[in-house]
Amino acid sequence: MFDISEEEYTAAIEAPVFTCLNHESSWLTKFDYALCRDKLSELVLMAVKTQKSENTIEQNLNSLLDSFYSDFAFSGTSQKVPMSLLNSVAYALNYRTGSTISLGMILTYVMEQLGFDVEMLVFENDIQVLLEVSQGEGYLIDPCSGGQRWYIKPENDDENSLDNAFQQLFEDDVVKLFLAHQKWAFISEKRYGEAFKCVEKLMVLTDGDPYELRDRGYLLHNFNCDELAIKDFEKFIEECPDDPSIDVLQSQIEEMDSHFRTIH
Repeated sequence: MFDISEEEYTAAIEAPVFTCLNHESSWLTKFDYALCRDKLSELVLMAVKTQKSENTIEQNLNSLLDSFYSDFAFSGTSQKVPMSLLNSVAYALNYRTGSTISLGMILTYVMEQLGFDVEMLVFENDIQVLLEVSQGEGYLIDPCSGGQRWYIKPENDDENSLDNAFQQLFEDDVVKLFLAHQKWAFISEKRYGEAFKCVEKLMVLTDGDPYELRDRGYLLHNFNCDELAIKDFEKFIEECPDDPSIDVLQSQIEEMDSHFRTIH
């Protein structure tokens, strides 16, 4: 096995892929964290065999991606699989298929363990993995296919510009994005209990973001907890008075309040 320091090992087990696996244990009925961790270790060991010290970065990248999407058989899918499963890291490890968020975390982790300077990002509203070769230049990799394209960040591109198509994802951002993806997947699948768990986690991670408050209100309404839902909606309206959904929320509050008063 390759050498790794204690500090590097600690950083590895705190990588987003492991953090998200821990979150998944909250809603997966059959979950084996140790098995998922072992599968990731096996992937890294197999990936190490694709690398040669005499190769260029590009050659080692191509060797890794060829193995990851051919020999290891990872890919996206066009089959009708619930999105909550495709977003799941555990599912992606077991069935070698997933979404851009789950496959992106797995690929990023493996590449980081091989020493590639890599990170996840949102580019043109799509999750990509970026291998930076030089300052502002590198390969954008599609996590579902392994397809690559060269990326050059414009010299005059302002990182704070609203027009900037490049959004860097730090480790905490990846975890939040994963939970947000799962929240909406669970809501669309009418799995409100699991969605509520995601919202509760996001409330902590985002320090009570008002939009998570709004979503919690929606879920509480589906649990017939209208009194609590009204409080969340009213708090959201107070904090985001210019949001375009305010009129709809006001109507919902009036309807719930009327129903609540009728019952009592």
